[in-house]
Amino acid sequence: MRLQDIQPAIALIQNDPVVTELRSHTYLSTYPEIIALGQEAEIQARQFKQLALMVYGWMPRVLRIDSAHFPAALEAANAAKQATAEGFEEIPIKHIADCLHSMVGASKLLHFINPKVFPIWDSKIQAFRGLPDGNYDMSNIENYLEYVRDVHAIVREDGFDEFYERYSVVHANRLKQSNIEEYQVSNLRAIEASAFELAP
Repeated sequence: MRLQDIQPAIALIQNDPVVTELRSHTYLSTYPEIIALGQEAEIQARQFKQLALMVYGWMPRVLRIDSAHFPAALEAANAAKQATAEGFEEIPIKHIADCLHSMVGASKLLHFINPKVFPIWDSKIQAFRGLPDGNYDMSNIENYLEYVRDVHAIVREDGFDEFYERYSVVHANRLKQSNIEEYQVSNLRAIEASAFELAP
C-alpha cells in the first residue's frame, strides 16, 4: 500500500460527503468519544474494559475478555500508550490480542490508546491491500505489524503532508454535511479511513 493507492479517497469523500446510513454515521460520530477515553495518563482495568466494550460496538463480534490474559494485556496497553513510530514493534501486543481473542479488536483498542502510532486493521483493509481475508491470517501479529509498517512508510512519503491536509478538509466537510460535530483525526487514521473508504 502506497500513498498513490489511497489518493482517490479524497475525491470519493468530496463527491459523496453526506453519511446517512446509521451504522456509518454512528461510527463517525462516536470516534472522538472513544479517543477521549483512551487518552488518560494510565489505562486502568476499568478503562481497558470500557474501551474494549466501545471498540466492539464497532464490530459484528461479541466481546470476550479472557481473564487469564487480562493482567498482561493491561500491562501491554500501558506500554502501547508510550510507544513511538520507531519502537512500536517492541510492544507485546499479542497479550491484548490473546485477551480479546482477536487481533482486529486489539488493533482498534491500540488505536484509541495511541492513535499516532497504531492504525485500525480489519479484513476490508486487507482486501484493499490486495490480501483478501480468506487468503490471509487476520490473527497473525506479524501481519498486523507489516500493515503498521506500511502505514508509517506512507506518512514518510513525499506528498503525504499535502494529502493529509486535503483529507482533513474533506473529512471536516463530511462531518459538517452529516450533522456531526467536527473533529481532527491523526495522520494514521486518515490513511486507514481512506483505505477503508476505497475497499471493495
